[in-house]
Amino acid sequence: MAITINGSGTIGGVSVGGLPDGIVDTDMLASNAVTSSLLPVGSVVQMTNGVYTGGNINSSVNSTWLDSGISHSITPTSSSNKIIVGFFNIGGHVNWANTNKGSFYSIYRDIGGGGYSNLGDSTGGLLSNIVSTDTSHTAQKPISMLIVDSPATTSVVTYKPYWKALAGSDSYFHHVNYGTGHIYYFAMEIAA
Repeated sequence: MAITINGSGTIGGVSVGGLPDGIVDTDMLASNAVTSSLLPVGSVVQMTNGVYTGGNINSSVNSTWLDSGISHSITPTSSSNKIIVGFFNIGGHVNWANTNKGSFYSIYRDIGGGGYSNLGDSTGGLLSNIVSTDTSHTAQKPISMLIVDSPATTSVVTYKPYWKALAGSDSYFHHVNYGTGHIYYFAMEIAA
């Protein structure tokens, strides 16, 4: 087919791939012309991240799930995509002699302001930090949580770490003995 130029300056007759390399730049592409649906399965579509840089968040003797106050959001581009979300370096502090016997930790999810739900087991969450009954034992170890989620939405999805104390325990969510601590978190959308 012959290449034609009409009166408005539009070029016709150019086949797909018919332009030389480097002739089309990002300014020439329509907004959202290239979408995540063109990416191979398993590709990273987007990633958001952040860091909490404070010290202790809270302590509790509560054996029901408590909001840590840390949250992180992402807006998926496709309802079929997966979200990998993680929270790292939570200070799990235990000291049996001071009734810091341990905690359970989990990630909660909210879709579009509809309310938070536990992504882990309702009793034990995603993991726990519990020590033996050795009264001389004290430990503060980093706790990390990572989960692959399928929110099935293109609305804003917000994730929060929650925790609860082992029954009868005084438990810290983020307990830092020396200086301040950092909790790192991210959410990554993966093409499905």
